[in-house]
Amino acid sequence: MYQHQEARRGIWTQYRAYIILAILVTSIIALLPSSSSGRFSNRPWRSSSPREAAANSTLGKILALSTGPSWRTRGLNTAAKLVGLEFAYPPQPRNPLELIEAFSGMGKDQGKTTPAHGSATAWLAHVDLLKHVIASDLETALIVEDDVDFDVHLKDQIRLVSDNVRAYTNVSETDGTPYGTNWDILWLGHCGTAVEKDTPGPRYLDTTRCKTDLYSGWSKHFLRDNLEEDHRIVQWAGFMTVRTFGFGVNRQSAQKVLDIAARGGDEAYDVAFSHACASGALRCLVVNPQIMNHYEPSKDAGYLSPVHVGDGQGEAADDSRFEKIMGTTGNIMQSSRCKSLFDDVCMRPPSEI
Repeated sequence: MYQHQEARRGIWTQYRAYIILAILVTSIIALLPSSSSGRFSNRPWRSSSPREAAANSTLGKILALSTGPSWRTRGLNTAAKLVGLEFAYPPQPRNPLELIEAFSGMGKDQGKTTPAHGSATAWLAHVDLLKHVIASDLETALIVEDDVDFDVHLKDQIRLVSDNVRAYTNVSETDGTPYGTNWDILWLGHCGTAVEKDTPGPRYLDTTRCKTDLYSGWSKHFLRDNLEEDHRIVQWAGFMTVRTFGFGVNRQSAQKVLDIAARGGDEAYDVAFSHACASGALRCLVVNPQIMNHYEPSKDAGYLSPVHVGDGQGEAADDSRFEKIMGTTGNIMQSSRCKSLFDDVCMRPPSEI
């Protein structure tokens, strides 16, 4: 009898040990980040090479600044599907008029140029999106405006950007991030920047870039005089780099960029960036010529940008008019929007300022 009791006690002791072990293992697994949430989900490139991670469906993580569905987002989604990209549209709060007016007046008493209403509204929207990047703890984020356009060969272009940014900033081979983090802003979509013959930075072959004679914008003569045809350069921001059609931030830089953006006291968001880059307050790498630009519906159809409308420069026609009329994109040889929507190319006519 005593022996049977001892045997049962021994079996129960073993069962109890197994139960405790199972509970511990389950608890540990529950605490580990899963592949669909937590920090690990914000590092999708851990199992691929940096250049392939750069060219995945999210280019790291793409966030589109948008106030809601429109011809802009519908065209962007169609273009993204063609190229094989995924855009996220974080909800944008509606900032109260009082906040916009207060922000647009910051720095005025110091004699600074300040943004008009539409520019201040767009500026605060960018500030909100930077807060989202920080709160989401993203390792790398590419922020684009919802009227952005890009070439059908964007993934090939971005692989070359990854290779050359990493090489130029001396990224360790053990760092698997697509572009490293030795920069604060990676400026991919802009309206031009100056390049001289002796401008430092890797000059690399990319036959998909806009041909110089087809380029439109103030910086055309810099490309013609100082950059070989079919080549791009990764360089530190030069004179008057403006417009934020597409730019990257990383976990280390996002708060720094937000601190500067939230100060206001300049003509516009992109101009404030340009000044911060030129002064060295921000380390800004530029891909020149750009690989992103904005798509514009025809002005003959009554198009006027929301910023210009907000700045009091006129009224735009009903957005529905722009759905079936092809517009133009400057400096993009084969527009993804126009290919996906109209099966056509829509290069803006070349110009030089």
